[in-house]
Amino acid sequence: MNLSDKQKIVAIMKANSLHAYLGTCDDDQPRVRPVSPIVEDNMSMWVTTYSTSRKVKQIQQNPKICLAFVEQPRGDKAAIVIGEAEKIPDLEDKRRVWKLATFDLSEHFPNGPESPEFCLLKISIKKIEWRDSWESPVKIYEPI
Repeated sequence: MNLSDKQKIVAIMKANSLHAYLGTCDDDQPRVRPVSPIVEDNMSMWVTTYSTSRKVKQIQQNPKICLAFVEQPRGDKAAIVIGEAEKIPDLEDKRRVWKLATFDLSEHFPNGPESPEFCLLKISIKKIEWRDSWESPVKIYEPI
């Protein structure tokens, strides 16, 4: 994959991080919910949530996830991440990612990243299916 395609994928994900949907497995039933992932330029991805949320329990039972970033309102651009999620307990990682958020995490976690309720999930990419318009073919990105 060339660098410009990787940059396009990151741009799609960043531009649509407030309109993303995370799919997890609840036994044999898929579950999808809106999330606001934090995406870094190097394609590192994070989801913040409550440590007692159903998604955390589901991920601990089965780490396989699907994370969809879809441009609003028509869905012209999209990036669908297939991978796994892992709960990250490290406080330094939590503090670093907290600072990267483009939204105010303190609205949900007034005690900051040190709060026992604050959970950080790291998304490991297996594959990304993406397009930059309805007319363009779906492309596949697979990290090495």
